Amino acid sequence: MISPLARAAHILHEPRYSDAAVKAAAFIQNNLYDANSHTLTRAWREGRSAIDGFLSDYAFYIAGLLDLYESTLDVRWLKLAMNLQDRQDALFWDHASGSYFDTTGADPTVLLRMREDSDSAEPSGNSIAALNLLRLSQMTDNRDLRVKAEQTLAAFGGRLSRSPAALPQMLIAYDFLLEKPKQIVLAGKPDAVATQKMLAEVYARYIPNKIVLAADGGEGQKFLAERIAFLKGIAPIDGRATAYVCENYACQLPTSEPNRLAMQLDASSKKPQ
Repeated sequence: MISPLARAAHILHEPRYSDAAVKAAAFIQNNLYDANSHTLTRAWREGRSAIDGFLSDYAFYIAGLLDLYESTLDVRWLKLAMNLQDRQDALFWDHASGSYFDTTGADPTVLLRMREDSDSAEPSGNSIAALNLLRLSQMTDNRDLRVKAEQTLAAFGGRLSRSPAALPQMLIAYDFLLEKPKQIVLAGKPDAVATQKMLAEVYARYIPNKIVLAADGGEGQKFLAERIAFLKGIAPIDGRATAYVCENYACQLPTSEPNRLAMQLDASSKKPQ
């Protein structure tokens, strides 16, 4: 629910949804997350359970955190997603198959470590994880994460070829892999009205294969610039919130006008016939 609430806040112009998404993410962080080991437990009722998180718990929470970062431009959610991704890799990655097990293998009563191979009532952990890896790779310019995503998709290649309708969420990740995702960088204070107007233009249209990054002139930009060099030079123009629409980190002319940003987004979203 964190993901749709974070996105709907801008699409429907309803800040209560953003507040709910932040509250939900913070509850999990405060009650189901161990900051020392970067691990999740699975459930909470009058206190956390003793059950370790499954792959799906990590993958879905990471997906929600990435959507929350793009919605709020608050780098703490991206940092948490990165820590959890590292822990997910350590706990669930199967080097032999190039994909993720559903469980950690720490429970001796679990005789076989399985991998869900269909997106049924809920998408599988591997399907969500593949897209998370690709998004994080773009957000941090980390080639290793992209390679992991490619290995995950390859591990399910036979299933995708025989029954593509069984893994629709994984096909979304595959589409992201084949595209040249756009990087939309917003330079300015995240909570400023002008920045929020720019963000509203991004969410006003359907652009599935994109990432949104914040050049906030502070901690968030410093953190990202350590990984994506070109962000060091990104700044508001004449003190006004400024948008940079990029592909492969090569950007169009920056703009401080929401209508100009809208034109750039519409033009860059048109596919050649």
